[in-house]
Amino acid sequence: MQTRLGPALPRRAEAVVRAALGDTRVVLVNGARQCGKSTLLRLLVKDSAAEWRDLDTALTRQAALADPDGFVDFPELMVIDEIQRNPELLLSIKARVDADPRPGRYLLSGSARVLGLRTLPDTLVGRTETIELWPFSQGEIDGTPEGFIDTVFAEGDRVRHHSSVTRAGYAERVVRGGFPEAVARTNDRRRRAFFDSYLGDLIARDIQQLAEIWRSAEMRTLVRLLVARSGGLLSIATLSNELGLGVSTIKRYLALLEEVFVIKRIPA
Repeated sequence: MQTRLGPALPRRAEAVVRAALGDTRVVLVNGARQCGKSTLLRLLVKDSAAEWRDLDTALTRQAALADPDGFVDFPELMVIDEIQRNPELLLSIKARVDADPRPGRYLLSGSARVLGLRTLPDTLVGRTETIELWPFSQGEIDGTPEGFIDTVFAEGDRVRHHSSVTRAGYAERVVRGGFPEAVARTNDRRRRAFFDSYLGDLIARDIQQLAEIWRSAEMRTLVRLLVARSGGLLSIATLSNELGLGVSTIKRYLALLEEVFVIKRIPA
């Protein structure tokens, strides 16, 4: 399948989503904006008679708001892209899947973790499976299998690994990341422009929709400080001192950044 950026790359999550559709009534693919959710959904349903609804389209969103029950009324698989635009649809979806409990009834995508944490447990508990989609892995970009983690668990300290990638090559991959738009850009300056615009749009639109954030400059500075600490220990008190913001404000900002998939905190 062709996309605006070239041929669609196979995703490891495709098999996971297909398996979920085989035994679960509602499947939600949740992840950051521009990480490839819509493309993955189109790959999954390209050979089926699924009904596609995109809530980023104003007319479609208005139809969903006007008649949510009628909007989700479809006898086969329905795909709803960007479900967080109208989470009230989940109540209508619940009524449909309770009346018709066949697996694979709805395939949803969302760009905010808040959907999974605050809304789904009240409406679709026991009826849905949530699958997080992240930007391309290095194996997906290169078209190579990835077995390092499995090997480490299987062989432990006996693992011996040789890589032809240089230290500079690893640094370049880290900076490039895995967002399809960034991967498609070969010019570092243009790639940096994408990330600047991406972060600015997230703060100005998505985060402000979740909570009233008026200190957008501080939020951007916080992100830069977090990038410098990537892979290290997180000290909220240190961030508070460097930014001149209260600890409670830093905690709130971190939660918002997690909800829109800008950061991911790993427990100790």
